[in-house]
Amino acid sequence: MRGLLLAIVLGITLSAYDAIHLKKALEEKECIGCDLRDANLSRRDFSGGDFHGSDLSKADLRGSIFEMGDFNGCSLRGANAEGAVFWKATLERADLRGMHAKGANFKGVHFNGSDLSRADIRDAKVWKADFTDAILRKTDFRNSEIGGSKFIRNDLHTAKMKNTLLWQTRFSDVVMSKTQCAHAKKEEATVDANVTCR
Repeated sequence: MRGLLLAIVLGITLSAYDAIHLKKALEEKECIGCDLRDANLSRRDFSGGDFHGSDLSKADLRGSIFEMGDFNGCSLRGANAEGAVFWKATLERADLRGMHAKGANFKGVHFNGSDLSRADIRDAKVWKADFTDAILRKTDFRNSEIGGSKFIRNDLHTAKMKNTLLWQTRFSDVVMSKTQCAHAKKEEATVDANVTCR
């Protein structure tokens, strides 16, 4: 509480981005370990950009291209990535809680060890993605295409997967609801014997 009062008295904005970091990101199309909270990075091409270790919480990434970008260890918590392209990007050990990514392209993305709790991944292209050890509490995958992907050591039973394409997706050492298990089998996914359907 004292820290918040001090910030108000000194006129410090706790959630604002660093202007120098934003300038670097926009000009060089990358920024490692940067403070880009609430920054507007929408509708730009950042293909191949390196943002690992950066804080992009609540940043506006709508419609931008991050093809083969590096977001390892980043925070995109609450970021708006609607319609963004992350084709073959790495988002390992990232904080993606509450990220809004409806209609985004995550083809070939590595989400290993990331937290996607309450993330909105509806209507997205998520072909050949890797969700090994990812936290998927109440993640919304409805109407997405997740074919050829991997779910290993996940608890999926609270995730929303209605009308999700799961063709040739592998589920191993995963906890799923009975409805999810039935849907996965109907979609011709590979459901290992060690998957728990409850």
